[in-house]
Amino acid sequence: MTSAPTYKIHPAIGIARLGNSPNSFYIAPEATGAAPIDCDMDGNPILVKGVEQPVSQYKDANNQIRRQAARFRIYVYDEENPQGRELKLGDTVTAAKIAPTRSSGQLVTGTLVDVNWTVYLANKKASWYEFQQLEGAHGYSPTHPLRNADITGASHRQELIIDPGPRTVAWKNPKQRKAAFAKGTSAGTPETFPPAAITPNPITTLGQLISTTDTHKHNRLLVLGGLGNSGSARSGVGEPSIQTYANNDGWFDDTSDGPVNASLVIQVATIDGAPVQQKTQMTIGVNESAWVITGYPRYAPQIVDMVTMDEAIYDVAVRSFNYEPRIYSGGKFNNEYYPYFWRDIWPVLQRPNVFQFVCDVDPINGADPHETSKNSGGNFDPTILSIPPFAGEDPQDRKNRANRRMFLYHVLRKPGQENRLYVDSSVPGRTFFGMPLLCGDNPITNDLPSKFLCLTDTMLFLLRQWAEGKFINEQLENITPPGPAEAAALDRGVLGNGLGGAFCPGGETSWIIRNPAIYKSAYRINTAPTPVPGSLSQPVIIGDADTPSLISKGLEPGDITKYSGIPWQSDFNECSTQDIDVNYELWNQVYPDSTGDKIPNNTWTTYWWPAHRPNMVNGKAWSPTPNSNQGDITMVSIWWQLGFVVPAPGSTPDNPAFILTENQLGGNS
Repeated sequence: MTSAPTYKIHPAIGIARLGNSPNSFYIAPEATGAAPIDCDMDGNPILVKGVEQPVSQYKDANNQIRRQAARFRIYVYDEENPQGRELKLGDTVTAAKIAPTRSSGQLVTGTLVDVNWTVYLANKKASWYEFQQLEGAHGYSPTHPLRNADITGASHRQELIIDPGPRTVAWKNPKQRKAAFAKGTSAGTPETFPPAAITPNPITTLGQLISTTDTHKHNRLLVLGGLGNSGSARSGVGEPSIQTYANNDGWFDDTSDGPVNASLVIQVATIDGAPVQQKTQMTIGVNESAWVITGYPRYAPQIVDMVTMDEAIYDVAVRSFNYEPRIYSGGKFNNEYYPYFWRDIWPVLQRPNVFQFVCDVDPINGADPHETSKNSGGNFDPTILSIPPFAGEDPQDRKNRANRRMFLYHVLRKPGQENRLYVDSSVPGRTFFGMPLLCGDNPITNDLPSKFLCLTDTMLFLLRQWAEGKFINEQLENITPPGPAEAAALDRGVLGNGLGGAFCPGGETSWIIRNPAIYKSAYRINTAPTPVPGSLSQPVIIGDADTPSLISKGLEPGDITKYSGIPWQSDFNECSTQDIDVNYELWNQVYPDSTGDKIPNNTWTTYWWPAHRPNMVNGKAWSPTPNSNQGDITMVSIWWQLGFVVPAPGSTPDNPAFILTENQLGGNS
């Protein structure tokens, strides 16, 4: 070999989740809609006949929520493995090494004996700008208010950042296999944590790292997030106060994010082809780092969002990074591209049917049930929707099927229709509810209103092709559609269980994930040069921090979750339903009292993201907390007592059913 292979960490973005169990955790699901993976206290997956087992309990023996660990792997890309192969200990490794006395690289070969994993987590919420719906999506004005604006001076505002510094783990030495992002555990490293007296819950850690190795010697990293603690440093006498869903001065929480890096420890055999006589080890850094985001628990872990985080980032990758040139190139979609029905279309069409288990769809929205069972004859019957036009087809059957496909496509809300409750259909003279009938990015204020959720441009393109009859039924033709390679499938599968829309501020992250400037390539965050621990930047220092020119220099730890609400429980609690004004397209707030106008009180009660924050389960309220600031305070304390919505015994994709389990609040298990 004349050139060195490339080494990349996958998934490119991992999702960890909070939980208050100090020792018990599970591994993040690695396919969209899959169950998380069960494991023991050391992170070893539970195996039955060599197969990793799904989680059966989301709480530990003390009824505390288990944390979700993000799992990372290293893949090698070379001439033999252009799509990547997972690296394992004992493999022969070839890498380029720059010699201290040479400007050119040396080609080193040897045996992989260990991996040093380094992760840097931080939380920058309290030091960031106030969240105000879509303001900031394209940069903040110089007058945009800061959170905790009364705290001034660079050093004092730096103290608003939770910054434990980086941590490193390795496998070979058992004492180095675990490391905690806990206060006071990294001697000599600057750190900042909230005051010890914050109430109701102090924050002394952002999580931990665990190095694991499976039976095939694949060395993997697990990243665990915090314990779900939130507290206020300004509580004064009595209960701390929450005033808004997104910006609460004095508050801290232990969500976090940051870069994941690794270096390969090699027992050297040759340098530039010449054998090495004495025992020598070298450390080679991987070519592509990754990122980890720690979000709140996913209480309906196998119900897929109408727009997933994968679909939001996939849309960026397709339209900005040439990720799928067959679909999009030269600034436009390819109208001759044929999607596969069961791979690309049906997974989207069937999602609304499952939402009936986490929200009361029909009474609140007045919608007809989503009839998706096979041979039902309903609008969503896949035995009808999956048949493409074919030679010799009965003309009336072809017309009927085309009309049904086009009807479903027309009721989907398109770009520019974000503020419309109703959309024109393919039925002359008829209008129908625009779909998805869920909240958008800003159904609250009149600045940049975006009342209702839209599918991504790429999702809409694929559905348009299907509606026009340009699609393939892979089952009828007995073909297996191409899929992403193993490493790319990890990138997409992990993110398929995150939220990709209704960013107000959102779920695990906010609208920042739609900004191409934060990526160096498809799915991969552009990481800033390694910051010095204790000196993470924040807006009082760097000014207009979110202009593309500055974002494109790379993200620091905490730069993704800082856009989210603080504490996380306040936004999470209030993102149940929203009464959206539907009098005017461009007004969320109307002020008729100033003129005496008689404007009807036309509002539509709309769900936010019930696949993340269930509203009702089987007809009963999921959470007892009201949609109010007082409810937010209550959620800070009871979030871990809420139950999980899981598939019922006998549930199948064609006939789904979900039930509530592990609920400690009574009345709905």
